[in-house]
Amino acid sequence: MALDNWDPLASTLSSELASSAKKREIKNILKSYTGWFDLFSELIQNALDAIDKRQGSSDKFIPTIWITINIRDNVISVTDNGIGFSEDEFRSFLAPNITFKREGERGNKGVGATYLAYGFNFLQIGTKRPAGFKFIGEIKGGREWIEDDKATTRPKVQKSKLIDKTFEVVDQGATFSLKLVGESIHPKDLKWVGASTADQWEIVLRAKTPLGGIYWDSECLIDKCKIRVIDDKGVATDKEIIKPEYVYPHFVFSACKDIREIKRFQQKLLDKGKDTSDLPDRFKKLNGLYGYWKCEDIQSEKGEFYNQFDETQRDIAKKHNVGIYGFSTYTTDIWDKYNDEIVGLRKGSRILRGGLQLAANRMPQGELLIIPLTKNVWYQDITYVLIHFTDAEPDLGRKGFQPQLLEFALHAAGIVVKRFQSLRKLLKTGTGASPDVVGAREIHDWIREQEDHEKQHPLKIKREDLFLPMRQPAMTSEPLNEQDVISLFNQLLAGGVVRGIRLMATSPNRQYDSIFRFYLKKPLENHLYDKKTNPLGVWQDNTRELESAPAILEYKYSFDSLFEDIAKEEKNERDISLVVAWKMGSKWSQRYEVTPLLHFDNIHHRFFHGGTHIIKDGSTGSKVFDAIILSELIAYINDPDSVQKYQEETYLK
Repeated sequence: MALDNWDPLASTLSSELASSAKKREIKNILKSYTGWFDLFSELIQNALDAIDKRQGSSDKFIPTIWITINIRDNVISVTDNGIGFSEDEFRSFLAPNITFKREGERGNKGVGATYLAYGFNFLQIGTKRPAGFKFIGEIKGGREWIEDDKATTRPKVQKSKLIDKTFEVVDQGATFSLKLVGESIHPKDLKWVGASTADQWEIVLRAKTPLGGIYWDSECLIDKCKIRVIDDKGVATDKEIIKPEYVYPHFVFSACKDIREIKRFQQKLLDKGKDTSDLPDRFKKLNGLYGYWKCEDIQSEKGEFYNQFDETQRDIAKKHNVGIYGFSTYTTDIWDKYNDEIVGLRKGSRILRGGLQLAANRMPQGELLIIPLTKNVWYQDITYVLIHFTDAEPDLGRKGFQPQLLEFALHAAGIVVKRFQSLRKLLKTGTGASPDVVGAREIHDWIREQEDHEKQHPLKIKREDLFLPMRQPAMTSEPLNEQDVISLFNQLLAGGVVRGIRLMATSPNRQYDSIFRFYLKKPLENHLYDKKTNPLGVWQDNTRELESAPAILEYKYSFDSLFEDIAKEEKNERDISLVVAWKMGSKWSQRYEVTPLLHFDNIHHRFFHGGTHIIKDGSTGSKVFDAIILSELIAYINDPDSVQKYQEETYLK
């Protein structure tokens, strides 16, 4: 070959070296796909692209996607009635960097199909066109070949029998069936996320894949999506979705308001010469606030955010026709309630939560990012921001964008948070009770649920020297909300279970709940600790008469909600002397240390009858306030020895 007329892209490698080079190329592509939902995203994007290309071909065309998730057999099938493949396209589309899309079209890198074929060990692909090319074939061992450095024989596509029978009745289109078998694949099974029904998978796919399209200024690509899920026992459930869109938080939570509606009402108040804070009740005690902002809000001098972006950032907004959606709620518990109880996924799995979601070309891209805040950092967890770029391509595997786009998005997310902060008084305040995210329930449902709760979680105190003559509290089940905590605590005071507190006043309308005094009066032996007869008592050295100055008592269902109130600067920890809650929760360790007074080694730190914990500043070690955690108190008085391990492992390690 003459070097003065040399094509650097022409291969001069032997077939063995060329195969090794191709393997390295594919392996590098696979490294960019690390997300659990990447395979779903690629399968569904292929179907969307095929449907988009067929749009307008016939008035009778109904764009449809069929998704089958077979958990028992570990198989995902996605079938569409889109354009289908020609024979030439079909022969080449699995190769890396081969694409039939024009520059600027989404997914034009030509690596998604390569990831499906060689990131896993079984992929069936099928296509058909009317009176044209038709083929059903499978490729096996793609990932095994990639991982075996010695293997040189590449896997080939072989004819096979159709897996997804839906494809038999489709006039034209394509079908992909991917089976999770073999080693080195991710994910390895379909049970991990905890979804086992079509209703659950609908939410998952709309939140994490292109099925949840972002159609702010365009029509939905799909008329119908039919989902079938077969659980690990072989039971099938079906769901048909009409024009599926992204799962925006205000779609699934009740009692949410668009801040534009609030702004319009405030303008009416101004026009009438009234105070803009004089809003009607429908704008108060909300679960959430949300808003949309268009490119004009950044670009136009009359736009709401114009002065908060520089010229370079405004150019980015114009070039990519940026759109912004934001949602803010009053507690992280609202995400937990939705994910754990409404969707019912694996414990700890969070389909919806606070953070920054980047999106491009009508689909979410990558995982949630942390919203960068330097103060009031609590808003990182209760605020959700989605920023959509038109004609912007993320990198391989959908993980990241160009640095200037990422910087723009992070800056914009902080601005959205500040916009919500100015209206936070319209949101509910955290009480620690489980949030109502689906609206008010009928009275008979409420009664039925309470009856079930009473059966499943009875409140029992076994000691026979309490609550004479009944020997039991009036409450028959564990608390479900802050009001239940107040009621139970008053019963414990009245029954003499807790003897070191005197209540002076309670108010539901003030910033704090109650005024009280610590109290210790004769006969002092009633306050003296004895493991068998008085396990909540005070150590003998601390047993002396006292009556403290009036102090603030705060009730919560969970200590977590007080942590939220303090983080949001709605309450000041310096004002509070005692917290009474049903449970401690899990967030205390982010800010505090705890001395467990229910551990035998710490009883000498208890200075009033019934105290269960001392809450201390995590950085200085100084005392912040005292606490009575009722669930732990009851477990302790029923059997002090049985709770020692829990107290030690939870608070002393």
